Amino acid sequence: MIEIVAGILILLSALIILIASIGIVSFNSLFSRMHVVTKVSSFAFLLLLIAVNLIYFTWEVLLISFLIFHVLIFLSPISAHMVAKVSNLYQKEEDK
Repeated sequence: MIEIVAGILILLSALIILIASIGIVSFNSLFSRMHVVTKVSSFAFLLLLIAVNLIYFTWEVLLISFLIFHVLIFLSPISAHMVAKVSNLYQKEEDK
C-alpha cells in the first residue's frame, strides 16, 4: 500500500513539474517565470522527497531529505533574486 501512495506522489510530482515547464515557456514576464520556478518546483520536489521517505523509511534518508529540502527552500529565493538583479542590470545596459 505504501508503494502505491509513493508511486502516486511521484507521478503527481512529475505532473506538477510538467505543468511548471509549460508555464515557464508560456509566461512572458521574467518575474512570472521566476515565480513558477521557485514555488512550483519546490512543491514538486517536496512531494518527491515524501515519496522517497515513504519507500526508504530510515533515519538517514529522513535526515538527508530534510537537509536537501531546507537547502532548496533557502537557496531558491536567493537564486531568483540574483536572476532578477542580473536581468535588471542587463535591461539598464540595453537601454543605453
